[in-house]
Amino acid sequence: MTKRPEASRLRQQLSRVEEQRDRHLTEILQTRLRMIRGSFVVLAKKCGKPNCRCSTGETHPTSYLSISEEGRKRMVHVRAADVGAVREAADRYRRFREARAALSKLSADLLALVDVLQECLVDPYPPPTTGESSHHKGPGRNEHAEEEDQGAASGQEGRKAGSEDGGTGGSSQDR
Repeated sequence: MTKRPEASRLRQQLSRVEEQRDRHLTEILQTRLRMIRGSFVVLAKKCGKPNCRCSTGETHPTSYLSISEEGRKRMVHVRAADVGAVREAADRYRRFREARAALSKLSADLLALVDVLQECLVDPYPPPTTGESSHHKGPGRNEHAEEEDQGAASGQEGRKAGSEDGGTGGSSQDR
């Protein structure tokens, strides 16, 4: 009877996972503006001009969009006029992908918890009686029928053995 408290705990875990899943799904559904695939990065560059401030060590911030194409990274220069829009669109893309990854993991967790809850709540039929061998728990109806047919084909030895130990009329395997 320890199955029922475990079922309660599993339902609580399922509720928590479902709440997390709902938050991530809401993040995805609320994304209305367009996104840009890639990561916005700012790199410090030296232009190489001899009279520029970067020649003394002070660098120029240069904006790029880092894109992965066919397994290779590509850096695309972002014009100063587009920096704000590209940064926001790339950030939306990052948040969307993070929510998607979390949603994927939580969905797998949710299914695993549901499977455990099912195992916790399913009872065998017919229920095993005290003293009955665990043999009756596993096989389905067709497997029992095959065993009975094999027992009948083996002759009267099984029935004689059963009648000697109290007249139960079956082999020791049936108990």
